[in-house]
Amino acid sequence: MRKNTIKTSDIDLHGMVHRDIDDILENHCYLNTPPFKIITGNSNKMKKKVINFLEKNNFKYMSGDMYNQGYINVL
Repeated sequence: MRKNTIKTSDIDLHGMVHRDIDDILENHCYLNTPPFKIITGNSNKMKKKVINFLEKNNFKYMSGDMYNQGYINVL
């Protein structure tokens, strides 16, 4: 069985208000050195907001894995 590990530089966006996501990500992404995970849950709207932020700010990323699509790895 795979063990999910969360590093201190990972961020969990569960329960966050969508309109605050850009500010939250800006603070987190520029204060932490990749790689780290952004945990989005399965909300397509949340994933799109995160991906839009990452692309707009030229971050490299990879969405989840075949077992868990609820996070984005910032590389």
